[in-house]
Order: sequence, then C-alpha cells, then structure tokens
Amino acid sequence: MKIAIIGKGRVATHLSRALTCVGHIVTECGGRQRVCPVPMDVDIIILAVKDDAIATVATEFSDRNCLVVHTSGSVPMDALTCRHRGVLYPMQTFSIEREVDFRKVPLFLETSNEKDMPLLTELAASVSDVYMPMEGEKRRVMHLAAVLCCNFTNHLYDIAYGLMAKEGIPFDVLFPLIEETCAKIRTLTPHEAQTGPAIRWDEKVMSWHMDMLQEPRYREIYRLMSESIRASHSK
Repeated sequence: MKIAIIGKGRVATHLSRALTCVGHIVTECGGRQRVCPVPMDVDIIILAVKDDAIATVATEFSDRNCLVVHTSGSVPMDALTCRHRGVLYPMQTFSIEREVDFRKVPLFLETSNEKDMPLLTELAASVSDVYMPMEGEKRRVMHLAAVLCCNFTNHLYDIAYGLMAKEGIPFDVLFPLIEETCAKIRTLTPHEAQTGPAIRWDEKVMSWHMDMLQEPRYREIYRLMSESIRASHSK
C-alpha cells in the first residue's frame, strides 16, 4: 500500500519502520511542521501526532477520499472529520532507543464505515499477528489499563532506581523480582499474586518505609498504594 505518516515521535518512527520492512511504500511527512506534502495517491494517511493535535491536523484532509486514521488509544474516532476515518491503536510502549518486535504488538482497529475495515485489517495483519476491531469506549478503557500497567509502574521503577542509586546498589538486582512478578500474572490473577507488607498490614515495616522516603509526594504514593491494597484485600 501507499501510506503517508504524519508525526515524528516514537509511534510514528516505529510504525514507519514496521510498515517499510514488510514492503509498503511509506512517505514520512514530518509532524505539524511538514518536511514534505502528503501525496495525493496514498491509500491511507496515518496521523501519529499528539492527542491534542489530532483534530486540528485532520481538518487538512477533510476532502481526501482515502482512509485517514489516528493512532491514539484515548481520542475518539470522531475527532477526525474525514469521510473515511478510523483508528489504528498500537498498544505498546515505544522508545526511540529500543527496537520493538512489531509482530507482537496488539493493534486495535475502528472505522466509521464497515467497508473500510478490510483495508485497515489488511494493513494491521501485514505488520502484526495480534489485531482486532474495538469500538471507542472499550479502546479508552484499554488505554487507561495500559497507563496503569506501564506508565505508573515505570514511575515506581524510577523511584526505586533513585533510592538504590543513592546507596550505590545496582538496579539490576531487582530484575529477577520484576520478572517473577510479571510471570506470576500469566497463571494467577493480579489479586491472587499480591504480596507485601500492605496486604498483611505490617504497620512497623510500613512506618520504616515511610521514614526512608524523603520526598513528600513519594510518601503519599506509598500511603495511598498501601491503603488501596489493604482495602482491596479486606473484602
């Protein structure tokens, strides 16, 4: 297919690589400041721009007859004003520095016209083994779950990294613990896999931990997480 990608961030970069590798003809047009115009003969225009820019950028293509999709997990499809519009949401964390096996990246698809779904499905199947239609509200729930599992968890890693670096302890000693935590929830529910001082409400240990956290916002995170775990497991 002939595909134009608008965006120059992490999603645009990885998606462009994946599409090019399987033989699609990809034109990288840059972000809101274009490095080249969008060709008139493309099959699909992919808007991989920031969420708050999607609606504005989409207005440029209101008169195009091709399929125009965005890649956001949280923005409704109707932010696009094009005749043929849809969503291609890759649920993965992307960093420029790391390669991603795109065949394992789940892709969630939505189109305003059911006649456009075969084209979007064909595109998704060319780069990933995991793809499925998903309407907007479910996709937004999926995005929220992804933020909780990935972004929030990574912030906790960052806090732990800072604590250990201050004491000269290598962060990689936590890798076996992190890997086992992830492995357990393949066979147990997260609720069943929960351990730690909060689940048994060990106030002495939790008090020590709170004293070691010098940043007030980190103490608040620790307190709120502990209380949430206790409430969840006291039912």
